[in-house]
Amino acid sequence: MAADDRELDLAVALGAEREASTQVLSLYMPNKDRHGRSIRTAPWIREAQEILTRIGEGYTTTPPHDGGWETGSGQLRREKTVIVYTYIKPERFLAHVAALREFLHRFGRETNQEVVVAELSGPDGSWFFRIKEYDE
Repeated sequence: MAADDRELDLAVALGAEREASTQVLSLYMPNKDRHGRSIRTAPWIREAQEILTRIGEGYTTTPPHDGGWETGSGQLRREKTVIVYTYIKPERFLAHVAALREFLHRFGRETNQEVVVAELSGPDGSWFFRIKEYDE
């Protein structure tokens, strides 16, 4: 048997759970509002971490990244964005999707965001969701 013909069961080799998470949910947390004014992000990041822990049993938070986006009037708005992400567990995601929606809409409304984004990536591609109208 040639080395190329061997199959490796990585879960067994690592002593891991049989079901591997294949989808990543990322939340983008900017440090400015729609007018370029700074906002206090720490409590929002903590809440995102708590929700993502319920969805994927943990989270990772990146350091702030330089980011920019085009405003409705065509201006480039620069900001520092923290990304909080988790590898989802589907049954937990479905159980907490309403809380996630409530959080994202409240973040957008209370911090005066023009757009709030969430990204879902997996083996079938990536989807970048833009929320521009917020629930009351």
